[in-house]
Amino acid sequence: MISFRLALTNIKRKHSGAFSFAIIVMIAVCFFNMIISTGEVNKSFESQSKKLNGTDYYILFAPNMYYDDFATFLESKEHVTGVNAEDVITFSGEYYTPDTNPSTTSMFIQNINTERSISKIDIINPQENKSGIYLPIAFQALGYKIGSSFILKDSTEQEYTYEILGFCNVSEFGAVSNLSQVRIVATTDVFHELSSNYGTKTLLNFTVDDYKAIHYIESQFTDYSSAYTSNTQCIEQASGRADFTTAFTLFASIISSIIIAFSVVIFIVALIMAIYRIKSGIDENLTAIGTLKVLGYTSKQIASSYVFEYIIISFISSILGTILSYASAPLYHKILILITGVLIKGTVHIGIDIIITLIITLLIAITAYLSTLKVKKMHVAVILRGGLLSHNIKKNTVELEHAKGSINQILCLKHLLMYKRQNISTCIILTIISFTLCFGLILFEGFGIKDTFIKNVLDSELTEGNVTLDTHADIEQISNIISSNKNVHKIIRIGFEGVTVNNTSCNARILDNFENLETISLAEGSFPINDNEIAVSIHVASLLHKDIGDVITVNSIGVKADYIITGITSSTMSYNTYFSEDGYKRIYAAYAPSTICAYLDKGYTYEQFADFIFSKFGYTQSELLSGKISYDTDDKYSAMKHLIDSKMIKLKQNFNIDSMEYALNIDGNTVLSSGTSTYPIKEVYSTASLLAGYLNIFKLAFGLLAIFILIITLIIITVVLSIMVKQTVNTKKLEFGILKSLGFTTKDLRKQLTFSLLPSVIAGAFLGSVIAYQTTLPFISKMISLIGWSGIRYELPSVITLISAAMTVTVFTYIVSYLLTSKIKRISTYELIEN
Repeated sequence: MISFRLALTNIKRKHSGAFSFAIIVMIAVCFFNMIISTGEVNKSFESQSKKLNGTDYYILFAPNMYYDDFATFLESKEHVTGVNAEDVITFSGEYYTPDTNPSTTSMFIQNINTERSISKIDIINPQENKSGIYLPIAFQALGYKIGSSFILKDSTEQEYTYEILGFCNVSEFGAVSNLSQVRIVATTDVFHELSSNYGTKTLLNFTVDDYKAIHYIESQFTDYSSAYTSNTQCIEQASGRADFTTAFTLFASIISSIIIAFSVVIFIVALIMAIYRIKSGIDENLTAIGTLKVLGYTSKQIASSYVFEYIIISFISSILGTILSYASAPLYHKILILITGVLIKGTVHIGIDIIITLIITLLIAITAYLSTLKVKKMHVAVILRGGLLSHNIKKNTVELEHAKGSINQILCLKHLLMYKRQNISTCIILTIISFTLCFGLILFEGFGIKDTFIKNVLDSELTEGNVTLDTHADIEQISNIISSNKNVHKIIRIGFEGVTVNNTSCNARILDNFENLETISLAEGSFPINDNEIAVSIHVASLLHKDIGDVITVNSIGVKADYIITGITSSTMSYNTYFSEDGYKRIYAAYAPSTICAYLDKGYTYEQFADFIFSKFGYTQSELLSGKISYDTDDKYSAMKHLIDSKMIKLKQNFNIDSMEYALNIDGNTVLSSGTSTYPIKEVYSTASLLAGYLNIFKLAFGLLAIFILIITLIIITVVLSIMVKQTVNTKKLEFGILKSLGFTTKDLRKQLTFSLLPSVIAGAFLGSVIAYQTTLPFISKMISLIGWSGIRYELPSVITLISAAMTVTVFTYIVSYLLTSKIKRISTYELIEN
């Protein structure tokens, strides 16, 4: 009890320092509790999936490529517990409201009245007899409101405006930042209007009772459906729960890793400040400690008082930090909803809160105990001599009468050399704080501004000009025409097919020239050159347990061939494999490229490229279907041709017709003729714009996180400096009193104290920035690899980021230090000497 009362006395006597230390601990505990919320994402995702009977595997078919036999085939398979097929609309373009900026995405549009047993939709407060759409709950976090207009704009600039009737919970595809699809629900009339313009595709979902069997079932189905339709492109998309769960929770996992690292950094600062305060407090109060020993207090009781002081502060601040984490949970959950699409219900986890509080308190108590060992070793006589074991005649390293410069500069230097321990502590703490600030800025630059990481995830070649060709198009002629554009410096021809590799369904990417690639990068090895070589993503290599030099068997519509793995791309989530054109023709002789990717010169925009394509080939099929084309309304044949051509292209796409031709004869004269061959270009689009749409969401999420880290870092700097400056002022009161009596002004003393800290601050600021510059992204990469994401590639941040962080810490520290020294002004010369 004696030690406890001494501890309470110390807290009351130094309440401002205790409060400052409590703030640091409170912030650390708040962050540790946030980690729990992040960890609830996977649990919430699975809970929502179970509630809505989420799919274990989904398959999206090309138009008119689905047959009822496909569902029968799956139902006959062992482990398959449910099959559901429904018509959906796939839409690529932009969405926005009158009050928001456009965002680029791809989406599934589903009919609210469709009966579905898998991947059900939970409409929140449905509105009867109204026309419009329902958005995933994540859109609410972006500021979308019920009753607002929701605008869809396709690549041809055609706009469709609908009312937002409400929001819904979905088992997958509910995040606005995920890297595949966004899922929205339309009323029947809206669905029919959009389907009349864009057609429908069939989405097939199935569930299993043993997820280990999913890849085998899916690979069998891929072979079956390709053989059934004699088409390797009958399946447009396919993915399993493990894959799209990872896509949804990826950035929640990244944020979790960041918060863990940030929490640890803050807690280390708290431990260092505990050591600093205790040791400085012992030095400052040696006379009081000696007096207590003379009065009969034992060294154990005195040391225990310091330990109890920090136990009390840590325990109370941990409780307050826990309360703060619950108070800030709604804001943090909004960020998680934004990037995962999962509605996270705030839960109270008292047991975990108690464990965190006890661990934090115990670690600080141990640190405090180790810092008080000095008290036990010192005798009363030594303590009363100010801690000196013998005469301590130090060398006067800075002699005032011989030193050059102003008296304030000389005294700053003298203070710097005399208080080495304080300067070392300042340097260490500022190194950690600068590291933290630079940590946040680098993350914002690496994930919110630069696109290297997202390119890793997408594993797609991103170009400004992409031309999708019809099956009858003359690929050589079109390639030559595009290459003749002086603003196109190179092109690649690429095809998208489906194959199975060792009973695993994969995407085949066939390229004519791998040397022209700019976005897709190799983690190791090389792209295929010979026709018996193949490159695979790191995700595929991991699934197959294969490496460079290994042989794999690839199957396409029953034709099999062996290939040697020569390279592994850096994609962490794609199922992509890469072939040369000659290599893929070994298993599919009828292959023809489907897309031309054009690399545009700087300053030459996508809109200019689209105009060039129009000048050479006329309208694209997508423009024709949108109805946004011009024709002579006074010419009945022109109007008729527009109507017939639109119907013809719609029939071709919706029913997978290869080609159509027509002619109108009047009195033996052909007055009108055309056909699908008139429109060799399906669509012109920009994959780079798609990346920009994803980046907007990441910039928002990581920008908020970076700002949050910046604010917390500046608060910690203020708190730490508050403790250190006040401690220094208290220690040097007598010296300041003497200097004031000698004629030094308050301004002089404040400058001396502030500038004496600057060398340590500058050294710590730049040292912390350099350490963060070298270690932040490798550290995050390692953290992400622990949750199953290997091969993450990154770019080193710019040197400007490093300098900005160091300068921010230095300037802010100087300003705060100078403001904190204002305490000197309020104390008279007599009082300074008296104290």
